[in-house]
Amino acid sequence: MLLDFALPAHDRKLIPEGRLSGQTPWVIAIMLFLTLLVAAVGLSLFDAVQKGGEDLAQQATLQIIEPDPVARAAQKVEVSRILRDVAGIAEVNPVPDGDVRNLLKPWLGNDVIDTDIPVPALIDIRFKKAPDDATLNALKARAQKMAPKIRLDSHSSWMAPFFQLMASLIYLAVAIFILLLIATSAVVILAVRSTLNTHRATIEIMHMMGGTDLQAARLFQRRVALDALLGGVIGFGAAAGVILTLGGRIAAVEPGLLAGASLPVYGWVALAIIPLAVTGLAMLMARWTVVSALKKML
Repeated sequence: MLLDFALPAHDRKLIPEGRLSGQTPWVIAIMLFLTLLVAAVGLSLFDAVQKGGEDLAQQATLQIIEPDPVARAAQKVEVSRILRDVAGIAEVNPVPDGDVRNLLKPWLGNDVIDTDIPVPALIDIRFKKAPDDATLNALKARAQKMAPKIRLDSHSSWMAPFFQLMASLIYLAVAIFILLLIATSAVVILAVRSTLNTHRATIEIMHMMGGTDLQAARLFQRRVALDALLGGVIGFGAAAGVILTLGGRIAAVEPGLLAGASLPVYGWVALAIIPLAVTGLAMLMARWTVVSALKKML
């Protein structure tokens, strides 16, 4: 079998495994540590974009741009009442004027906001499902009957550049993930070739005694698999510690968009599978390297 570990004890002694004494397990551990961190970042961003996109697609903000404060307040009450009667709307939350002014203070300053400069009245709307353009236009036309000077903005529209940036970062994480896998494969190939040159005399004796290339390849497969598993355990443990430490700190950060970037359950499952997949890849690369080299050597 390709992934057979059940080698006789005397065969295993032909190529000493030397776990922890060589450089290969530590190099694989470092490569897997970086690979798992990149995978965790990509999976966290993907989960945050999915959840955030679905949530924002159901939200919109209606602005009443009326300079007269009395008329603006009356229109805000009437528009809110009309919106609550719309079948496709789940929630209607008028934003207090004080909260609106507080939102503008970082950009306009306290002195400007504290004056009598009019600010628009805001109404947050949450739909039962993501509305299309026709639904938004119909809702705007209905609200304009009570408040002619309004603006209706879908949250997903003004957050589109942010999600495009997140998508680009996800693609970058995938590219780095693939490059790290390629680099890990290269490390395995170099380690196998070095070990093969070291034990060349042993391999030649095996062939003279009737051994085949595949039998020799199985010896290297086993050694590489044990090195990769050991490196995988070390790399996974280190990566899990970093992810848990940073995850707790990110969860406490505002705004909520950043706080939502956490590793989901399926992400942990994927991270646990990656070291096993890398072990299988390392064994395949070891088998291919040994068989290809022996065909040229013998």
